[in-house]
Amino acid sequence: MDYNGSMLGKDRILKIDFNALYRAQRRASSFGERTSADWDRRAAGRSRAEADDDYSRAFLKRIDFTDVKTALDVGCGTGNLAIPLARRLRRVDALDFSPGMLRHLEANRKRAGVDNVVVHRLAWTDPWPGVPMADVVVCSRALGVDDLRGALAKLNRKARRRCYATLHAGGSFLGDDVAALLEREIVPRPDYVYAVNVLHQMGIRARVDFIRTAGGLGYATAAAFVASIRWRIGRLSAEETRRLREFFRALPRDADGARRYRHPFVWALLSWEKTSP
Repeated sequence: MDYNGSMLGKDRILKIDFNALYRAQRRASSFGERTSADWDRRAAGRSRAEADDDYSRAFLKRIDFTDVKTALDVGCGTGNLAIPLARRLRRVDALDFSPGMLRHLEANRKRAGVDNVVVHRLAWTDPWPGVPMADVVVCSRALGVDDLRGALAKLNRKARRRCYATLHAGGSFLGDDVAALLEREIVPRPDYVYAVNVLHQMGIRARVDFIRTAGGLGYATAAAFVASIRWRIGRLSAEETRRLREFFRALPRDADGARRYRHPFVWALLSWEKTSP
């Protein structure tokens, strides 16, 4: 393979379309599509879980703030990055397509006492004419898009200096212990290597780092735990549900009485300097 992602044959050069390969893997995955309404229902739990998490701290430590005064947070969720960025920078634009997530962001912003976060309710597929360029563009765990190349190009166009984006390394959002309880083959989502190759074909040489986290959410009931698995992979059989309920009853309890499920996550952090389109 040459440095442009082409397979070199004796009589021809076959260009690999990594964006098409990504799209095919995404559509074959066991993990379904998520609407803004789906994320609205997850917003409260996400806000509590991200109040002081190791993932956010690790992400922020890896940002180069040299000559940076503004940031754009794409897929901002409840503000786990936007709010600490706002404490440091002059202005942060925060973009998400879930009104529920943005409501929690507003509440968290007011609680933190920051007033320099500008909120945009927009999806990847929307035009972004009102979203200004920023010195740094971040996209944390929000690249679940059909057109990966288009999304990466959009991030790059909005940046003055550099971009940071995380994607799951491995493609599964289930721990091995839970996956073993299910009566099915789990087809992973496309992981970060597709983005590395798509960026390469765009002329961008991305750096890759890894953020390792224990993850973990608390669940008050077995029904809530089972619902969280169903949210990821869809309908569950009666036997799968029984196994998951039994698994839940063995989980350790937090001080508030909820049972917490933890499993290791590895996120690939891709970063690059702004490249002219």
